[in-house]
Amino acid sequence: MSLNLNISSVDAAIVLLYVAATLAMGVWIGRSSNTLSGFLVGGRSLPWLAVLGSIIATETSAVTFLSVPGITFAEDGNFGFLQLALGFILGRFIVIGWLLPSYFKGEIFTAYDVLHQRFGGLTQRTASLIFLITRTVADGLRLYLTGLVLEKVTGIDTSICIAAIGAATIVYATLGGIKSVVWNDCIQLIVYLAGAVAAIWVIASGLPGGLQEIVDSGRASEKFQWIRGSFSLASANLWAGVIGGSFISLASHGTDQMMVQRLLCARNRRGAALALGGSGPLVFLQFALFLFVGVALAAHYQHLGTEVTLEKDEVFARFIVDVMPMGLCGLTLAAVFSVAMSTLSSSLSSSASAVVNDFLKPRYERQRPSSHLVDRDSVEGNTWLDRRLTRASRLWTAIFGGCQILVGVIVVNSPSLASKSVVNQVITVAALTSGLVLGVFILGHARRRFAERSILIAMLSGFFVTVLCIMPPPEAAWAVHGWWAAVIASGTTFVVAWAVDLAFPAPAPSPEP
Repeated sequence: MSLNLNISSVDAAIVLLYVAATLAMGVWIGRSSNTLSGFLVGGRSLPWLAVLGSIIATETSAVTFLSVPGITFAEDGNFGFLQLALGFILGRFIVIGWLLPSYFKGEIFTAYDVLHQRFGGLTQRTASLIFLITRTVADGLRLYLTGLVLEKVTGIDTSICIAAIGAATIVYATLGGIKSVVWNDCIQLIVYLAGAVAAIWVIASGLPGGLQEIVDSGRASEKFQWIRGSFSLASANLWAGVIGGSFISLASHGTDQMMVQRLLCARNRRGAALALGGSGPLVFLQFALFLFVGVALAAHYQHLGTEVTLEKDEVFARFIVDVMPMGLCGLTLAAVFSVAMSTLSSSLSSSASAVVNDFLKPRYERQRPSSHLVDRDSVEGNTWLDRRLTRASRLWTAIFGGCQILVGVIVVNSPSLASKSVVNQVITVAALTSGLVLGVFILGHARRRFAERSILIAMLSGFFVTVLCIMPPPEAAWAVHGWWAAVIASGTTFVVAWAVDLAFPAPAPSPEP
């Protein structure tokens, strides 16, 4: 293996120091996370500003940081992606008023505890399993994209780069728990925003007209247009953005454990509401910043008169390595790794919490010593259970880290997968699967008591209908844009559950103890 560094030793040192500092801080912050509550929900004691920063950083992956600028860099690109962000804002406020209250009734550790209380253990475990599978696949794809960037910078094999990034994240997520993840997210948010601003500054400094030339170039090519009012199921437009984006946000921030876990870390319901509500407008502004980076890149290459042959998703990464000056290149690369580590660490922590709470905890409670030495309800018995679940949480954090590294390596060695748009794959998978769970949550708020059989049939139907609509066969005459995936999945799940329950009425089983 040859090491072909394309960056200076100063930039390489900045990146390495950043990763080392992240590991050290993560371990130090999480040194007191020795209980299940401390490891999984930070003892429910984190300030709302920290939770807000973590929410934004968690939903900003390397895919977002590198691929969103490519949207406006494209010849016919514009700010239309912000239509989806409008829906994200609306969806968050619906979560605050509709779902958030149920998460602060009693002591729960995952979003799927609510489903257990309403439908039973099988529905809870099915929703949790869907989350685990899709989260592992989606974040494995994100890890793959970050590995590609590191490969371009160092010349090291992509699989090794994926393993290195994954291993570094596993260390602090495993040792520090969610408290470590949240505070590191806040630092990583600052780093990657600084990286985006630095890129714009470098480009503006190299243009005769400075920042104004970027704006003029964007206006001339109509890149700042972002509202498309005509309705269509097959393309991105205002209706798809507001309606589809609301459902995506409802699903991702109201039923997806990776986001719900952050809300459960807040000191109270009010703090969680402030964090969630404030994150919507800030994410909108963040998307606008990343899209402006793409406009700046287009102005830069237009000024040089250089024809860019790279894929639009690769342009920003190539610019960072080839054009950014010493020091700023290292900062911006650290930003790339920061968003990757933020999303990956959040994914590992939430996946571990889902396995431990939804699958292992019921079994361990039955195994808890009940002899005369340790009474089942005694302090000793509860301490035994807490210690065992905390150890299991650390173990499963590491296991899911290994699984996501494996997904990334599989994509590297599968040309047919690697050739497709990573950002489109991630959005489609997330919207489809979280939409199914959203449909179940909607059913949970209905007055009718549904049988678990109806729920499971509905989720299966929702999956196949959504796949057929979003990814139709080549000969099909229809095509539905991916922004509608959560709407179709949740709507189909809701309708089919009602139909099955009406056609085959059966008493719903009592929730498992």
